[in-house]
Amino acid sequence: MSLDLLKKELEYVSHKVYQKGYTQATGGNISVRIPGTDHVLIKRSGISLGEVSKEDALIVNMDGEVVEGQGKPSKEIGFHLGIYKVRPDVNAVVHCHPNYSIGYACLGRELPLPTVTARKLLGHVPLADVAPSGSKELAQHVTDVFIQNPGIKITLMKDHGVCSVGPTLEAAYNVVDLAEATAKQSFILTQLRASVESPVTN
Repeated sequence: MSLDLLKKELEYVSHKVYQKGYTQATGGNISVRIPGTDHVLIKRSGISLGEVSKEDALIVNMDGEVVEGQGKPSKEIGFHLGIYKVRPDVNAVVHCHPNYSIGYACLGRELPLPTVTARKLLGHVPLADVAPSGSKELAQHVTDVFIQNPGIKITLMKDHGVCSVGPTLEAAYNVVDLAEATAKQSFILTQLRASVESPVTN
């Protein structure tokens, strides 16, 4: 895929994440490898995913230095690059803040997988430990989860959000979409189970 098409795809997926309510304000960040290079496209800092354009996609090297583009890369660039370094099969990373998934992350729990679809397509959704946004500690926590759980497609981030990966941006987005639907289904199941186990009496 050409660089121009990659930038268009980053813009398209950024808008989908925002429109689905999977992040708020200027939160969240998305990146993709540039084929045949050791460079990555990543959203610049300080702009809402709902407003990202091709011009907001910066080219950075594996040290996080801007090679092309105006502005600073996302402050979470550390775990994006960390994942690319330890997972050569990963070509795209989507980090965002979907509400139901965050609920489980704030509880300090891995994501429950109540459906056969979630178990088959997600497999295992672990939890990365908490650290300040943009910190080296957070980058290490997230990277460590992908080292310790080979092959995972997504991790919850305690008190923060989620980070998904895939061979393409669309694939990484679809993982977030399924994970958030699964979190919502898990919440509904919890409520239904509670109502069945504690029936209302007159």
